[in-house]
Amino acid sequence: MRTAVVVSIILAAFAMLPMVVLAQPTVTISTDDDTYQSGDTIEVSLSAQNFDDAMSVAVYIGLLGSDGDIYTLQFEGWSDRIEPWIPEIWVPCRFNMNCTAYWWFDVPCLMPPIVDEALYHFVAGLTRSGTFEFVCDISYAPFEVRYGPPTDCYVDAEDGDDSNDGSEGAPWQTITHGLDSVTGTEDYPVTIHVGAGTYAESTNGETFPLSMESWVSLSGEHRDTTVLDAEGQAYHVISCEDVNNFTIENLTISGGKAEGPSNSDQSGGGIACSFSSPTISNNRITGNLAAYGAGIYCWESSPTISNNKITANRARDDWAYLAGYGGGIYYRNSSPIIANNRISGNWATYYGGGIDCTSSSAAISNNRISWNTADSGGGICCKDGSAAILNNTFIGNRATVGAGICSCNNSSLDIESNTIVWNMARDGGGIVCKEDSSAAIIDCIIWGNGDDLFNCSASYCCIQDSDSGTGNISDYPMFGIGPLGDYYLDPDSPCIDTGSQSASAAGLSNRTTQADGTPDTGTVDMGFHYPIP
Repeated sequence: MRTAVVVSIILAAFAMLPMVVLAQPTVTISTDDDTYQSGDTIEVSLSAQNFDDAMSVAVYIGLLGSDGDIYTLQFEGWSDRIEPWIPEIWVPCRFNMNCTAYWWFDVPCLMPPIVDEALYHFVAGLTRSGTFEFVCDISYAPFEVRYGPPTDCYVDAEDGDDSNDGSEGAPWQTITHGLDSVTGTEDYPVTIHVGAGTYAESTNGETFPLSMESWVSLSGEHRDTTVLDAEGQAYHVISCEDVNNFTIENLTISGGKAEGPSNSDQSGGGIACSFSSPTISNNRITGNLAAYGAGIYCWESSPTISNNKITANRARDDWAYLAGYGGGIYYRNSSPIIANNRISGNWATYYGGGIDCTSSSAAISNNRISWNTADSGGGICCKDGSAAILNNTFIGNRATVGAGICSCNNSSLDIESNTIVWNMARDGGGIVCKEDSSAAIIDCIIWGNGDDLFNCSASYCCIQDSDSGTGNISDYPMFGIGPLGDYYLDPDSPCIDTGSQSASAAGLSNRTTQADGTPDTGTVDMGFHYPIP
């Protein structure tokens, strides 16, 4: 309805010009976005074609305001008179001009008047030179100007001041003050940009935990330079409670010590999530302590955890009875996506040195899970739940039971296209299933783990122990070093083209097992597939 009204207004504004459309040339006007705020720049482009007879035309460019007033671009500038921008130009047959940017207007703009919050339209048309006879349909490009609250705010530990307004030129000093000062909405989500520096009580007076809000994201300059350090003085570095639609990115998150009197105060030294679904990406989460989920803790949550380095976090039971679950990540009654992370050197007293999954379902893919330690499940432990564990590497993890992966308490795992090597345990260095649990294991390389499989079986896998199963082999995989790691396959590896399905069906035809980056085609290769550089 709104568009129909606008079209009517445009046509009325040009009513003085006889509309005899001959369907010969065409002109199209467009903007680079459909919504702008104060401080934005509007880019306006034209395209034009003529596939009929050559002719001489006049070019009209206009701006139609929400009140029906129209302004036209003329040689000397914008005017409220309807006159051509180019009074006469020859358009040859087969003329074709692709979309080309011609004008840029800052918001707000006095001429043409783009000032108030409103719906505007740029318009364009062609007439025969010296006449008001239109030779094409009028083109219009609608756009809206909205003046909401600021959507980008800034914090600088060294040069900021909490009495500033939080703009880029006058940043706040503390993230706590920034979070207290903004309100995000679906229409106006807010990003707090956190400058390089160390944010701690001892440096800039930062207080923890940082309590996140829906539609308010934290974005550091870089995870190597923007450090949030709770210095062991807070249960969590970041707390996410009943909040959604936000991102935590490009930060080092360290120094949380969850040793409080309640379960919630014993969980999530780095990031604690309950009833929340954040995106946690490109962070370094390190040096945090908790009874549950020292690096990241999730309860009734569905976060996306991607491209992080999660290292040297410790889940221990010093102050909590029979705790010590999930050194890197712990989640319960949750459905996380855990992808493209490096989860390394974490430790848990009991379950899941790298990841502990309890009463949950998860998608765990494309991670490097290495050198983590726990009693059960040095890399991953899954209890009373399910997980799709697809295309990961498990290297050098340690446990009493199930150094690579441990499935227990009626869990069901789908373990596909992983490389599980050099893990060490008393029972089942590679993969262990116990207590009525199960695992479907295909297309993996399971090598050098002592006992590669314990109480479970596999098919179409390369297993050093020569475990029986359809399509299994026990020849040395012939690992080699490549641009992204040490577990590429030599071109003569017996693991090439010997999996259970096609590479396309496995979703790996855009990845590679070979150092030269050759995509996997045909029958899928066994083991981990690297991204193609």
